[in-house]
Amino acid sequence: MSKLTIRDVAREAGVSIATASYVLNDKPGKVSEETRARVRAVAERLGYSLHPGARQLRGISHTLLILLPGHHLAPDLRGILMDYPFFNELLAGIEHAAFDARLQPSLQRIERPEEVRHLLNGPTPAGVLVLGKHEETVLQALENWDAPVAVVDDRDYFGRYPVSRFHDYSIDDALLGELAAEHLLTLGHRRLILLFGHLSTSSVHRERLNGVRRALSRYGLTLDSLTLIETDVTLAGVDAVGDQIQTLLTAGASAILAMADILAIGAYKQLINAHYQIPQQVSLLGIDNLHILNYLPLRLTTVGQDVYGRGYQAVRLLQGQGPQLAPVSLIPGDSTGPAPTL
Repeated sequence: MSKLTIRDVAREAGVSIATASYVLNDKPGKVSEETRARVRAVAERLGYSLHPGARQLRGISHTLLILLPGHHLAPDLRGILMDYPFFNELLAGIEHAAFDARLQPSLQRIERPEEVRHLLNGPTPAGVLVLGKHEETVLQALENWDAPVAVVDDRDYFGRYPVSRFHDYSIDDALLGELAAEHLLTLGHRRLILLFGHLSTSSVHRERLNGVRRALSRYGLTLDSLTLIETDVTLAGVDAVGDQIQTLLTAGASAILAMADILAIGAYKQLINAHYQIPQQVSLLGIDNLHILNYLPLRLTTVGQDVYGRGYQAVRLLQGQGPQLAPVSLIPGDSTGPAPTL
């Protein structure tokens, strides 16, 4: 069978090749709605669709640009896609939405701010998603671009620049931290280990800490009664603070509240290697409800956000549609229980 071309669509619809191209490239004006409908119906009946890359070659960009931070901002040379399963799940949702919207996702790692200037000289994409922590100069350069831009989970930038044309695509991280702490406090735990990412660079984890403070205040407690450990949000980061965790457990801590599921997975490994019983001796709780939790031998208690859904809705936001996010909630598992009695 010969390859189906736009010439076949034009002949079947009784229009010129130029008219068929005009319609299938979604160019406005010049062609009547009746003709547009006929060309599209023929294309659908024949099974013809224009590849997104072909549209770009014709001067119309259907690219969804996804900007990732450079290696210098990642905990090691493997980058955020290797070390942060959160971003893999987010990207899966983004790719699904891009497919539904007939957009072509393109990942771009920004190693140096000047690389953004090269992007600005190219075709304007259909939208830009900024993932991870970027240098402020990168975001400032994007302010002057015509493309719609959504910045994911970077409240620091909007705190410094409250007047911005970007979409602030964040969720209520304070609520996630509050729900997590409330769960352990309700179970009678008072000596907690708080396992966080570096608060100086993560607005997400600072907000989650604010939520923990809110929960503590209802029990007459403050952060002074807890022990907070900061580390990279990776399995290697938990290994690096393993001795601190073991010291606190020996001193009587009864629960670990990890501000990300990947930290909770690292803590789980630490507890198993030290022969602690979960949750009889130590309760363990994470945040995010990542799909990777399904591979653990026990179900981790976590506070869930719909990470995949957030990726999907981020693309809708760039297209001018209000994102419809699932509410965050505690997802009970097998890793938390009442505080052990002394």
